[in-house]
Amino acid sequence: MSTKIAIIGSTGLIGNHFLKSIGKGDYQSVQAITRRPIPNLEGRPYIKQVIVDFSDLNQLRPALQADVLVCALGTTIKTAGSKEAFMRVDHDLPLEIAKIAREEGCKTMVLISSVGANADSSVFYSRVKGRLENDLDALGFENLHILRPSMLLGHRDEQRPGEVIGKLVMRPLSILIPWKYKPIHASQLVAAIQRAISSNQKGTHIWEGKRLFELN
Repeated sequence: MSTKIAIIGSTGLIGNHFLKSIGKGDYQSVQAITRRPIPNLEGRPYIKQVIVDFSDLNQLRPALQADVLVCALGTTIKTAGSKEAFMRVDHDLPLEIAKIAREEGCKTMVLISSVGANADSSVFYSRVKGRLENDLDALGFENLHILRPSMLLGHRDEQRPGEVIGKLVMRPLSILIPWKYKPIHASQLVAAIQRAISSNQKGTHIWEGKRLFELN
């Protein structure tokens, strides 16, 4: 496929699964933007690692000369250390990087957001996610795909105790859980990302609940 991809959040659960899913010839080029080296990419020269210091985002301009920007960047307030640090990682950085990508001609963005994202939410986490969605929409991408998964399943290098407990409780009850809150495996979400990338739908599209599962 003659599509140039740039991805931020390459070392997380979704970013890692996305890179693993890419085969030679799937895309014209893939730029994996990250703070630290990504293991297990030896022998896959069609994926270029772009290791950067996010304190100087202008150095990313060459890597962001892409057709599609995939944002799988995200953390938790506990890992970030404060609400301010969380805001920086989950809102400010993605927005600043997306602005540069638009300036460099990028027309499509795929954002991994979260169920419950709402700029007016009383929950800080959901409010930040909702603000990012709104601010990205205002940038004017020709195609903006917002994926709102609930709990994510799959192996994660960074263990999150709350998620581990949630998975143990929710998996057996999955059939009883409303579509909007059903856990989704990382591989299914990656399939949804790939479908979004290949979609010709113009405008802003929000994929959540049953529609998100139908996308993969």
